[in-house]
Amino acid sequence: MSVFDFASYAKFRWSDMVLIFRAAGLTLQITLISLAFGTLIGLLLGIVRCSKNQVLNKLPLLIMEPLRNSPLIVQLFLVYYGLPSLGIRMPAMTAALLTLSLNTSAFFAVLVHSSIIAVPRGQWESGYAIGFNKLQVYVYVIARQAIRLLIPQAITLYISQLQTSSLVSFVSLQDLTKAGQIVAQKTLLPFLIYAIVAAVYFALTYPLARVARYLEKRMGFTI
Repeated sequence: MSVFDFASYAKFRWSDMVLIFRAAGLTLQITLISLAFGTLIGLLLGIVRCSKNQVLNKLPLLIMEPLRNSPLIVQLFLVYYGLPSLGIRMPAMTAALLTLSLNTSAFFAVLVHSSIIAVPRGQWESGYAIGFNKLQVYVYVIARQAIRLLIPQAITLYISQLQTSSLVSFVSLQDLTKAGQIVAQKTLLPFLIYAIVAAVYFALTYPLARVARYLEKRMGFTI
């Protein structure tokens, strides 16, 4: 079928567009929930990584390294298809949220750790000089400067995770990518349908990309 066979586009109906928009809502739901949990877990792991205790600061690596250095799709299959062999079964939605949350936490922890250690050592000394204890220096001096470095990088990570959330379609969740596949098979209009799916992904990620670029310029930090 030719891309320019416009008569064939009559197969594409408004109900197909509704399906795509509903699936986009599921994609956003999965992404936002997993990013929220991933950020909290990653924040904890990143802070522990900054500990001066040489044993304690290595513990997060037991979680971070396997997650950062293996494909997300393999992690998803391990959770959804692998764990049932151990007697642990969970719905596809739960498996997707768990996998994406842990994957996000591993990368976010790296950002937290690198942002904190990037703050000059002299800032600690300045905090102690004005009478702050260690916790106060961490909260009022180090954290504020680390956040300036962290936020633009975190937004870039969030954009990436939103895009990779399309992999949940492999565990039968009807996200945006899966909906596009269903509609494309139904209408036999793959070029049109996947162009629409790409446009919806663009609409979801572009505002975040603009925010990241604005913060990059505002904070004088290059991503």
